[in-house]
Amino acid sequence: MESILQDRIGLALGGGGSKGAYQLGAWQAFREEGLRFAAIAGTSIGSINGAFMACDDYDGACAMWENLRMDQCLAFSENRAVKSTDLVSLKNAQLVLRELLAQRGLNTAPLRELLGRYIREEQVRKSSVRYGLMTALFPNLTAAPRWIEDIPPGQLIDYIMASAGFPGLQRVEIDGQRFLDGGFADNVPVAMLHDQGFSRIVAIDLSRHAKLESPLLDNVRITYIHSRTDLGGTFDTTPAVLARSRRLGYLDTRKTFGHLAGEHFAFWPDGWQTLVDRFGIDNVRGFEQAALAYGLDRGTVYNAEQFLAAIQEKRKAAQLEYTSRRQALKIEHKIAAVRSGRLKVLRLLPPLKLAFLLEATARARQSGSKLSAPAHLFPNLDLAVRALCALDGTASGHLLYNETHHDPDQERIP
Repeated sequence: MESILQDRIGLALGGGGSKGAYQLGAWQAFREEGLRFAAIAGTSIGSINGAFMACDDYDGACAMWENLRMDQCLAFSENRAVKSTDLVSLKNAQLVLRELLAQRGLNTAPLRELLGRYIREEQVRKSSVRYGLMTALFPNLTAAPRWIEDIPPGQLIDYIMASAGFPGLQRVEIDGQRFLDGGFADNVPVAMLHDQGFSRIVAIDLSRHAKLESPLLDNVRITYIHSRTDLGGTFDTTPAVLARSRRLGYLDTRKTFGHLAGEHFAFWPDGWQTLVDRFGIDNVRGFEQAALAYGLDRGTVYNAEQFLAAIQEKRKAAQLEYTSRRQALKIEHKIAAVRSGRLKVLRLLPPLKLAFLLEATARARQSGSKLSAPAHLFPNLDLAVRALCALDGTASGHLLYNETHHDPDQERIP
């Protein structure tokens, strides 16, 4: 990563609503790395975070995100209150539908006021970091990129609102032109930076499945940062969800610069290497899939023994629940169905589903047969089963039924 610290670098910030807290965590890591950007281009929530970053107002961004509430983003008629901090929760369905029918779009006046309070247009204009945003023209969805010099004085917040104009929100109109969320044109605006001559670009994508709307470009080195697992709902302002996204953004960015290792979880590099040397990369990936199924904390930085102990502790709890509910879950019927190929649906929570697959696999091996199950029933869990079987064959396999050596004071990075 040394070269990226020496070049003129652009930053592309993708859209994704409240998932944008992930970018705040990445920014913390950039600051620790001493990484500076010559230009920042953002789409939707990326245009909001980008405005803070352009004028280096980290404290202001933290204050906004740490105090963010739904009523600071949207206003509802007749003083109706949301019943969940996730706007698209079923609990809010009736309220949202009424507002859409009555107002032809959710009222974003509070968000405009919030941005006006935190973002100082004059500071963005004076900044040595060039700022730009992506929006889309309505109704043809043509890309409408705007750099700060293209935005008339006094209209920065208008254009940020246009960039963040998600369908269902009141549509933004500026000087007779209607706009829609920039994600319809380019959700991770790498092309904006490339068009300005940048050949070194850092891109933060808030999508679970990594992709760039812009085509891969010749002679451009892109450092791509994204979460391998879902960051939550686009309109979920639950404080714990926002804090989790922020933490993951920080850890994933630290991985990008080689300070941490891992794919879905974060490891100290020597701990990750210990696991790979001991079990092989495929089994380590299987351990991570098992950890996802068991719901291990992704905000912790693990060493090898801590990670294995945490998995075994969760595995033991899942096995106890699985055993106690065996009859109610009709396990024998399900195993017979999966062995005969008749099982089409398996309604079990991930820890119980993994316990079921472990048992079905063990019983198939005992009978000298091979378990054949539809892949969609056990996405990635077959990898987890192979890894756990490998773990059971090691000296630490006894952890399954004995007390684990889990340290409650696992080391965390700041």
